[in-house]
Order: sequence, then C-alpha cells, then structure tokens
Amino acid sequence: MNNTSALYNSIISGSHSFEVKVAIASAEYGMDTLTALRTSRAAFGSGSPRLGLAAAGEISLSLFASSADIPRMAQLRPYVRCTDGTRYSEWIPKGVYYVDTREADTASGILTLRGYDAMLKGEQNYPSTSHSWPASDINVVNECAAVLGVSVDARTTALMTAGFSVPLPASLTVRETLQYIAALYGGSFVITDEGALRLVCLWDLSSSADLTVTGSNHRLVTSPAFPACTGVRFLLDNEQEVFAGSATGYVYELSCPFATQAAANRLLSLMQGFVYRPYTAEAAVVDPAAEIGDTVSVSGGLSGLFSCDLSFDSLCAATLSAPEDEELDHEYPYTSPQERSFSRRLQNVQSELTLQAQAIAAKVSRTGGDASSFGWYLDADKFQLLADNAVVMLVNRDGLSVQGVVNATAGNIGGCSIANGVLKIANANIESLNAGKITAGTLSVDRIASKSLEGSKIADYTLSSTKIDDGAAVNRVIGSSAVSYAKTSFQSTLDQVGTNKANIDAINGYFTGSANFNALSALSFALNYHYLALEQITIGGVNRKVVTWT
Repeated sequence: MNNTSALYNSIISGSHSFEVKVAIASAEYGMDTLTALRTSRAAFGSGSPRLGLAAAGEISLSLFASSADIPRMAQLRPYVRCTDGTRYSEWIPKGVYYVDTREADTASGILTLRGYDAMLKGEQNYPSTSHSWPASDINVVNECAAVLGVSVDARTTALMTAGFSVPLPASLTVRETLQYIAALYGGSFVITDEGALRLVCLWDLSSSADLTVTGSNHRLVTSPAFPACTGVRFLLDNEQEVFAGSATGYVYELSCPFATQAAANRLLSLMQGFVYRPYTAEAAVVDPAAEIGDTVSVSGGLSGLFSCDLSFDSLCAATLSAPEDEELDHEYPYTSPQERSFSRRLQNVQSELTLQAQAIAAKVSRTGGDASSFGWYLDADKFQLLADNAVVMLVNRDGLSVQGVVNATAGNIGGCSIANGVLKIANANIESLNAGKITAGTLSVDRIASKSLEGSKIADYTLSSTKIDDGAAVNRVIGSSAVSYAKTSFQSTLDQVGTNKANIDAINGYFTGSANFNALSALSFALNYHYLALEQITIGGVNRKVVTWT
C-alpha cells in the first residue's frame, strides 16, 4: 500500500468520494478538463503468471486540450485524493508515464493521449560500463535504474540478498537484463506509483491482507487454486536447463541464462509449498492507495494484487486480479510465447556467432561452468578468464594481466628468453640489489674502470696494513699532499728509509716546516751501523749531519 496520512484514512473510512488530476509537463488538468483517465498494470502478464518480466504500465486519457500544448514525450502524472465534502486529503501519486501516441479530434476539441511508464526506456542495449564483470545483481539493477531515470525502491534492495553474479549482458537490452535478474528471485520488475523500480515476487505475500475483495460487493470470479509448488526449472537456452525439486506438484518454469543449480535450489526453498490462487474482481471499489504486489484476501484465502486496471472517476473503480488462463496447467505439450521468443532470440544469437566465427576463422564456445568454477566472457574491448568469481586473466588494449602463478619452461618475455628453465637476460637494470645476494663467482678486475674507486667509497678512508701486500708501496712517489706532517713520526722508524743515501735525499723535502727530525734519534740509530762517511744535508731549513753507510 502507498503511504497515506491519518486524515486520508479517516476520510476513506466513512462516506467519501474521490477527485483526480493529471500533471502534464508543467501544467495540471483537473476533473473539469479530463473526460477519461485509465491506467493498467500487470506484474506477471495478463494471462498466465509468467515470472521474470519487466512489465511496463500503461495510461490512456482524454481531455480538452490542444496538442500544441503538450510537448513530445511529455511526462504524465495522475493523482487521486479523497474527500467527504468538507475535508480533503493529500494527493496520492498513481504512476509516472510518458506520452507515446496522441490523437486530436478537431470537432470535439478532445485530445487523447496514450503512454507508458519508464520501463519501456529499457528497450535499448545495455550500456558500456566500468564494472568488473561478473557483477553483483543489485549493482546491475542500480545501473539499469539509472538508464531508466528512476530510483530503486527500498523493498527491492531488501529482497535482493542472494548476491547472484551477473555476466556482462553484452547482447541484451536493459529490460531483458532486468527480466533475467527478476527470474532468479521468482518475480518481476515494475515501476511503482511513485516512479521507482521495484521487484515484486509471486511468493512474497504478507501474513495478513492489505485489502479484501468479496463477491458481495464486487463481481468476483475465482478459479481453483494451483497445486503447491514442488519444483523450479530454469531454461538456460533451448537445450540446457537446471532443475530443483520434484514434479509431484506444480513446477514453475523460468527463462534465465544466468541461472545456476545453486540459484534453482535457493528459489525452490522460497517457493516450496506456495499456492497460487487466481481471481478477478471487476468494478471493485477499493482503496486507490493499493498498489501492485499487495496481499489480497479472496474468499478466505490469500492471493496477490498482481494486475490492476484503474478508472479515475468519483468511485475510482478498478479491476483487480491474479490472472490465469485455461492453458496454464498444461497436460498437453505446449510452448509458451515467452519460451518461443527466447528460443528465437537465442538461435539468432547463435547464428550471428557462427557467421562471425567463419569470418575470423575462429569459433568461441562455452559448455558448462560459471564464474564460481571457471568461466569467460568477451566483449568489444576486453577478454577475461574467471575462476572462483575473480578475474585471473585480462586482455585489453593495455596488454595482458595475469593474477596468480605463471609457469613457463621455454619462450620469450620482453626480450628475455627462457630455455630449459633458465631465464636469460640480455640487459638488466636491477634496483636495490643486495650484495648479499651475490654468493658465487668472481668479480673480474677489468669490470672496474680506471680511477673509479674513490676514497669516499672505502670505509673510514683507511687501508689496513693487512690489505697491502709486501713490497706493494716500494719505490712509489708520495704526492705533495699525501702525508700529514702533524700525524707523521719517524721516531724508531728510520729503518724504513733503508741504508741508501739516495733514500734520505729523496725524503729531504718532506721534513720542512713544523716537522721535527730528531737528530739524536737518527744518531742513535746510526751507531748500529759501520759509518763510511759524514755528509751535511738541510732538513726543515736547518743544516743536519747525516752519515751514509753500507
């Protein structure tokens, strides 16, 4: 039921009548202008209850108006309110429709408009999307609603808790996509009186009735109740199906290529034992706040308000029904129009795939499996392989992406080659390579460029004596800045000069300035040798006597 105020409920409980109006574009037309107004909705078809529909509501109205005053595809919003002659309730919305056709009678000045609700906007291919596919069913429904330009009714979100995975609907319309999702839940999608997208399930009846119809105040026709539901059959295509339950009672058949055995099992758990009770109540004077999906008490049993033709007049009389036809419980082999349409569509798709396969000398096929085990899909800009509902390989314009382990014993990757399990790299730039990872082999000296080892690259700028071989520094020239005078002491170390006068002459220039060449130490040292001659040299600007020996 639509939400109504306490005032509305108070007025309708007594003697009352109804007023109606239609908002067309930015103008409103009341009962003084309207000559006829009628809406029609059927969640599960006008004949047998067919699950898995996305049913469009219809409107027809006639009014005194010029066609020039009504924009093309103008929005039509009918409203109703109740009054007891003194009090007036709020206006209750009864749908959002759009002009489809118009017919003007110039003689009478009456303009007749016919239109449909937003569901017919779904007769377009499913749009390109940024979703990662397969996507969750509620995300797909939200995207469909955005295409239709409507919101999603809160009751839809409350029902859609299974989280079914929906593959990319590459060759489907938005409306077909909604139909298949509705089938997974045993229902149909409709547009509500307030213009929102709602999932109505055949089995989802309240424990108490929203309204009651009886033969005493309505032209009521009832039919025998169906056998209790014992089975659910999903038709995946014209050859494959999944079945849950048994055929001992009534078996509901639904067309849905998205279905899995798990989906069939879940739907059976919801519909097991459900009894469908068909009825038709003509010229029923009921609360116009009633809406598709309400629970109706009919002759002591509960059924659903699944079809409603509402006439907007002072009584707002309606024809309510849970429809059926004489061929519903078939004993003779029969293919419904829905099944025939599904088979034709599938065969057309298969033919197109075959022709395309011949053109590109390739054939793509899928037999069994789904995203929860292993599946694939291909569209205009990417190819994906899926396992456990996750993408394990993606090919698109950016290249190939693989999630998981790749095993290869041979081949080429970006200029590198694999042979017998060995990766050969022609050129490499490895950042942050830990020296500890080099555990074998020898670094050849010719790999080190001349003069490429700087002092700053040697720890503490020090070469330990254990790192210099014997004789490595003999007869080498010491640069003018290589020895720090303040740090140099030749005490007790003069024997390093050797016994050759030329050696003493060579270091003469390095003992100037503040250097202190201790003559006594030199003399003490020299006494240990046989003296051959005494010569004078200048060290540090001071004349020194030095002996030479052999």
